[in-house]
Amino acid sequence: MAETKTPEKKTDWLVPTAVVLGGAGIAAGLYFYMKKPQGVDPGDTIRARFAFDYLGPGGSYILLVRFGTYRVILGIDGFDPVGGLDRFTRAVNLLGPDSYQFDLICLIPAGTSAGTYDAEGSILSPDMELGQDWITRHFTKQAINVRKE
Repeated sequence: MAETKTPEKKTDWLVPTAVVLGGAGIAAGLYFYMKKPQGVDPGDTIRARFAFDYLGPGGSYILLVRFGTYRVILGIDGFDPVGGLDRFTRAVNLLGPDSYQFDLICLIPAGTSAGTYDAEGSILSPDMELGQDWITRHFTKQAINVRKE
């Protein structure tokens, strides 16, 4: 006599798979929608780090950090600072020729326009005019990104 097999019930995985994948897609979409872009907000403080090699005599000097746009025109370095982001200073003592690194806390003013800014760091003697004279200066392209308020 022939044996009859009872048919096995097959599980339908289509609906549970669609629900899980749909939920994961919605969660990923919300994550990317709500995620803030990289950068700082107006009103935040940042730490600007200025590292440089100095070959002159020791003494008291001024570290100046400014944010704006760095350009090279006809082989000459130019820097256009942004108002409100152009006067971060700190008194520093240099002992003589050496490699130095200083940190400076900078407050990004409320109302700063969104965008990416370059940075200029320079060392001046106390009798030099800020932004016009320097002993040494260095530029960093795309130093900070300010987000929209």
